[in-house]
Amino acid sequence: MTEPKSDQNTDKPSVATLLQQGLFHHRQGQLDLAMQRYIDVLADDPSNADALYYVAVIACEDGQYDKGVELAQRAIAIGKPQARVHNLMGQAYDRLGQPLEAIKAYDAALALDPNFAAAHGNRASILAETGFPEEALKAYDRALALNANSGADWFNRGTLLHDMNRLQDAVDSYGHALALTPDLPQAHLANATALMSLGRFDDALEGMDRAIKLAPALAVAHHGRAAALKGLGRDDESKAAAVRAAELDKAAAAAPGSKPN
Repeated sequence: MTEPKSDQNTDKPSVATLLQQGLFHHRQGQLDLAMQRYIDVLADDPSNADALYYVAVIACEDGQYDKGVELAQRAIAIGKPQARVHNLMGQAYDRLGQPLEAIKAYDAALALDPNFAAAHGNRASILAETGFPEEALKAYDRALALNANSGADWFNRGTLLHDMNRLQDAVDSYGHALALTPDLPQAHLANATALMSLGRFDDALEGMDRAIKLAPALAVAHHGRAAALKGLGRDDESKAAAVRAAELDKAAAAAPGSKPN
């Protein structure tokens, strides 16, 4: 009696399973394993837009922004419209120094999903960098209305307001950022700098000290600490802080790969 032939493809994972495996490895930071699963998906289904999107994400995470744009464009060409793909392409164009193309990509993302908070925030950053502060502020406000838990957007909004010389508004925005990201030294530094400009030297000193506790080698925070102490009339302490800041500046300048001032 002849035995039935086995189906060699019986145990082969489905495209959906391979994609889920790729996502699992991706979330674990196992990018090589994730990439292999995505490639396996594309080997079976070359027009799988989701796999192309995730490969584009990995390309961007690896600093290959040109490749990320190319893959995102392929995903857009073959798949159903997805706001996240346009948003990713906007981020890649931003890293490539192409702000106009980035804005176009974010606009396309928001045309598909007007409530995409991250795209509003990303668009705001480009507008701020390219000299459109009022439009940038509106975009940040829209992003935060949709997602008030974005510490990055609160921080970037504070930086924008600081640049617009709206110091108290900047402090308020930094306060939201610090409530969400209390371990971010740059947020403490920026908030303290705004407070110092408002003449609130005690509060500024406290903020500089918090920044230094989180990042002891952050020279600019030591410079800020020296300025706050000087504002409080604590000249000897201010001089000591300035000396420490100068030491850190010198060490940073001597570090391998440092750029000359």
